[in-house]
Amino acid sequence: MKIIIIGGHLTPALSFIDYVQEKHPQDKLVFIGRKFSQDALQQEAVEHYEVNKRKIAFIEFSAVRLSATFFKALSSNISAFTASIAQAKLILKKQRPGLVLSFGGYLAVPFALAAWQLKIPIMTHEQTLTVGWANRLIGLLAQKIAISYPETASRFPVAKVELTGNPLREGISKIRHPRPTWLPAKKQPPLLLVMGGNQGSKIINELVGSILPEILPDWLVVHQCGRPTKEVNYASILTRQKKRLSKDLQMNYFIKEWLDESDLFWLYRQAFGSISRAGANTTQELAVVGLPAILIPLPHAHGDEQTKNAEWLVNAGGAILLDQSVLQAESLIESLEKLKVLAQPMRENLSKVTLPKNAAEKLYLVAKELV
Repeated sequence: MKIIIIGGHLTPALSFIDYVQEKHPQDKLVFIGRKFSQDALQQEAVEHYEVNKRKIAFIEFSAVRLSATFFKALSSNISAFTASIAQAKLILKKQRPGLVLSFGGYLAVPFALAAWQLKIPIMTHEQTLTVGWANRLIGLLAQKIAISYPETASRFPVAKVELTGNPLREGISKIRHPRPTWLPAKKQPPLLLVMGGNQGSKIINELVGSILPEILPDWLVVHQCGRPTKEVNYASILTRQKKRLSKDLQMNYFIKEWLDESDLFWLYRQAFGSISRAGANTTQELAVVGLPAILIPLPHAHGDEQTKNAEWLVNAGGAILLDQSVLQAESLIESLEKLKVLAQPMRENLSKVTLPKNAAEKLYLVAKELV
């Protein structure tokens, strides 16, 4: 079986790839994606890095973003959109897959349309509680629609829907992971994990950088800040701020552009708490590992999906929601003080959260039926 994988939700796609490579190595996978997360900024896309690391075929592809602005400027966008469908059709004819598996996002739309024209089976996976422009359209063309939450079923034709859950990275359920080699082994203050998403977060990076003198006496901070772009290098900026600290405080601050899975899974299990955006995958992983979090939802996500993700974890009793509109040094420091007090009951609440299991396997079985 040969599967073309494409889409905006990277982590479930990677989880599916890992499952197939381990359990069904005879199957062939081809990933369609971006080399740069933002072409203008020339920031390497995490998907390019992670897929190449797994040694499967990666085909670079670009497309016009599907959003309200697309339809406002339809006349200028339609030719580029049509060209992307033609390019997708050429790739599909050359690759001859048995299935196109989408994980949402604008990049998947031309491939879904091309596959539909070529009568290649289509399956899409919806990771979040909300449904974006892309998956609404792909859902009309797909033979099967896999969903992560039962609440999402009403957004799609019911006969096509399969509740598989959201594929999480396999290592997330393991308790023991090797300690990162770059982290000192001696006893330190409680570990705080700061994550700004795949591309980093300007506001989280700047704010955490500004309060380092206040928080480092109490915390060992590991800060995943995002890869450099043509315009900004967060790691370089934060390193300069670190060097202005006393030597004792410098020993409590570690800056990483990106955390590989093994390091991240160890940090998940050893951290006292976290500061993070509220992507669907992040919130579910935090729930699985039982890590209390201060969640700062991305304010301009489609359908305010990150706020909904954050509210799901807050309602489960495992997170503090800090809206970006009120995000300041004082409010973040106050939230950290609250986290110190509430961490233990948060962990207890998170231990009661249940999520569908074996999602990657369920997704594979549905895909195999279609092929």
